[in-house]
Amino acid sequence: MPGDAPLRSVSTNVKKRKSTGSIEETKTRLAKQPRKTLDAFFSPQIVASGVSTDEKFIREHVALNAEQIKVLKMVVEEEKNVFFTGSAGTGKSLLLRAIISALRKKYSKKPECVSITASTGMAASNIGGTTIHAWGAITPGMTNIDKLISYVKTCKPAHQRWKNTKVLIIDEVSMVDGQLFDTLAKLAQMLRKNTDRPFGGIQLVITGDFFQLPPVTQGKKEPFFTFQSEAWAKCIDNIVNLTQVFRQKDSRFVELLNEMRRGEISPTAKRTFIGLSRPLQMDDSLLPTELFPLRNEVDRANAARLTSLPGPSFKYEARDSGAAPPEKRAKLLDNMVATRLLELKIDAQVMLIKNVDESLVNGSVGKVLGFYNVGVCSASVGPPAASGPQLKKEGSTTAKPKSNSQESSGSISKNAGFVRNVQVGPDGRTPTGHMQIPAEEKENASSDLKTKGKGKAKDEELFPLVEFRTPQGKEIVLLARDEFRSEDNEGKLLARRVQVPLVLAWAMSIHKSQGQTIQRVKIDLGRVFEKGQSYVALSRAASMEGLQVLRFDAKKVMAHPKVIEWSKTLEQLTSEPISTVTP
Repeated sequence: MPGDAPLRSVSTNVKKRKSTGSIEETKTRLAKQPRKTLDAFFSPQIVASGVSTDEKFIREHVALNAEQIKVLKMVVEEEKNVFFTGSAGTGKSLLLRAIISALRKKYSKKPECVSITASTGMAASNIGGTTIHAWGAITPGMTNIDKLISYVKTCKPAHQRWKNTKVLIIDEVSMVDGQLFDTLAKLAQMLRKNTDRPFGGIQLVITGDFFQLPPVTQGKKEPFFTFQSEAWAKCIDNIVNLTQVFRQKDSRFVELLNEMRRGEISPTAKRTFIGLSRPLQMDDSLLPTELFPLRNEVDRANAARLTSLPGPSFKYEARDSGAAPPEKRAKLLDNMVATRLLELKIDAQVMLIKNVDESLVNGSVGKVLGFYNVGVCSASVGPPAASGPQLKKEGSTTAKPKSNSQESSGSISKNAGFVRNVQVGPDGRTPTGHMQIPAEEKENASSDLKTKGKGKAKDEELFPLVEFRTPQGKEIVLLARDEFRSEDNEGKLLARRVQVPLVLAWAMSIHKSQGQTIQRVKIDLGRVFEKGQSYVALSRAASMEGLQVLRFDAKKVMAHPKVIEWSKTLEQLTSEPISTVTP
């Protein structure tokens, strides 16, 4: 295969060509950015006025290391096609968000030039994008180029995306089928009427880890990876292997994960993982999130835990809308991380699916203390907790940054669905100064909801009060309804869901956990069946102290032979801070 050819090293000390890719110096107000789809996840703050992407500037605004800064400059200033990879925790997501932020600034007057996609709906939601299939109007399984071109041309928004896009970002590329990548490359050339340039002249920014989950195949058919495709060898000029691990600070844990990543478990590593079968030591009532290979296993585990809790259920039905045709809108809504129906009880273990700040992020796990309205909790706010700074959510009205006065008063902005730093009484549950709500008033939170989005006002509806465990300790937050959106590249609203930004967190699928960092993780390797699943599951843990592994079996630690062989070409990249290679 073309993608299997050895890669040769190219020096990075080359004279840069003059490029129009530098961020322009301007003091004028940037054009209004379109809303990001779904959750507007945080981006490192890169200011575009009066500066370029020089190292000093970036170090002042973004926590990137030297190899990440080099990649950022390759993409934004030098406008190169880049694939960057690395083991779990090497900062791929942080770098990607920095790149997205910088590109949005660079193309602020023409936001349609930057298209953000991923292989799955969950991965797309993490970066404020859409799936590559939805972006390109690609029918899964269809390979006839003429039919695809005809279909795209009848879909005006998709056709415009193909013609207007200058930079295409693809995240979690390990799950993108190689045949699909070839199809996309041919479509780009023909729809843009530019057959002389790879991918029709679109700049590609691709990231992911091929040692993680592979493309989905039918039956026992072998996966065909993107790096095996004909287009990969033609399109990807620069490959960067990130090496510094940020997520796992324990160097021994990093070594173990790297062994697991390649499917090469030493006797010492085996003994260590077997030793992780012990129950986790916890100083609170939060249980480790258990990861399962199959979604139905997750649903059963969460339902069983919820049923075992005493007391009434509080059900929150999503309020859905959008301009997409019913069938398409239903698919978009189904792919959203926010559920159609959320059922909670007191003491339910939940996970936050929105970013609030650097300490309270997507993936934070907490416990429901009770159910109260916004007014009660706003009147019970104490001094701000020692949390990180409010994250700038560029282009989003979903959760606007609050001023210090807003945080200290506990007020909720028009669209931000949370009250921070709620203080509770001696019982550890009831907001201070608030009399215990009589049992007869603890009605189902959604019992009076009407159809078609009608229901109680936000200040009347009862919402979950959640105690989260954060790196700084604990924080109690009221979570009201928030907005999740899916838009096309022109900003047209296709699907919208208003829902409490929580999911049950006793269990989670390995597939959905990819890209998450979880403080406490439990995994039964006896259930694992796919190559890459064990590595993805265990690398979600922030440390060995927060990881419990049951039925460890070295035979279940599988890396795909094709990936192992291809990855040997990357080994030369680990001896220097950063290198690039070309096919």
